[in-house]
This record gives sequence, C-alpha cells and structure tokens, in this order.
Amino acid sequence: VFLNKDGELKQFSGVYKPTSNSITCFTFKRGGPGITQNYLVFPPSGSKTTFKELCTKHKIKWEVGCGHYAVARTEKIHAGKDMVLHDTAANKFIVGADECRKKLGWPAGSGELKKGPKDIPENYRLYVQSTSYNRVIPGDTHVLFAVDPETYAKHKKTTTIPSGAGSSAKAKAKGGAKAKAKAGAAGKAKAKG
Repeated sequence: VFLNKDGELKQFSGVYKPTSNSITCFTFKRGGPGITQNYLVFPPSGSKTTFKELCTKHKIKWEVGCGHYAVARTEKIHAGKDMVLHDTAANKFIVGADECRKKLGWPAGSGELKKGPKDIPENYRLYVQSTSYNRVIPGDTHVLFAVDPETYAKHKKTTTIPSGAGSSAKAKAKGGAKAKAKAGAAGKAKAKG
C-alpha cells in the first residue's frame, strides 16, 4: 500500500489472514467539511485582477464559491462564507469557517465578522470565499481556488523537458550535461599543467 502524506510517498506492507471478510488499510479522520477538496494557491499577480481573469489565465473552470482571496485589508466577512486558514510556516491548511474561527480565537457561530490582517497571527494567511466572478483582487493578494481532481493534477505536473519529447530527448539532455562536465574538467586540468 502506498500513501502520499505531507508530500512524502510512504510504503506500508503487512500480512492478510483470512479470518474475516473485510480489511481496513487506513482510517482517516476528516478535520473539516471541505477537507476532501483539492486546492490551488496562486501568488500575488502584481497588478489588480479579478477571479474571471485569473480563471482564464490559469485555465480553471469558474464555479460559484470556488474562489477565495487572502484577507489584505479590514473587511466584513459575511456569515456563511467558507474560510481556509494557511499556516505558512508548516504549510498546513485548516478548512472550514468553524475550524478557522476556533483556531483564530474568534467567536463561534455564523455571525458576521469585521477583521483584517492585524487580526491574523504571523505566519498565517486567511482565505475567504467569494461568490463574485468579478471581485477585484489587489495585486499583492494571494488567491486560492477549490478545483476538481483533474485540474489539480494538471497544475501539479512540472517538467523541464517539453511533453512531446520522448526518452531520446532526455538522454540527449543528460548526455549534453555529461559532455559539458567532462570538457570543464579537461579545461581545468590543462590550466593546472
């Protein structure tokens, strides 16, 4: 059994004894209502933008409620808005308005809040759900999108060799690096002699 936890792939093994008809490999405890969602966080764009523009730029399908903005100024956080709290030091997320309120020491329940960056501890970033496609996002603001598994997988892929290039391109790249290293070593040897 393989488990990808905290960015690290771990392998587990065991022995099955046919004493019952069921096997439990792992039991997971959910920590919030949105914990099974996939999220993508994008850094500040550098200029004023909207969720509509960001969805187009990053090829993300807009659905009402999928966009979250980082709190960058004092504002009213309306009851019923989802929240995601990012512990930037540990790179962990707390999902759900109730869980975020509890972690931040804010009143429980669904009442409206008036909060700003000064109300959020250092090394934390609070994302608040927006239902507006045209919400203006300041250029210095991080955004978070709740996305489907396919979109998440597409954005997690990274490569330095173009996707159409096969193993021959990889071999050429590797061979070229070795040739450069050899040439560099030979040049150093001549300089010493």
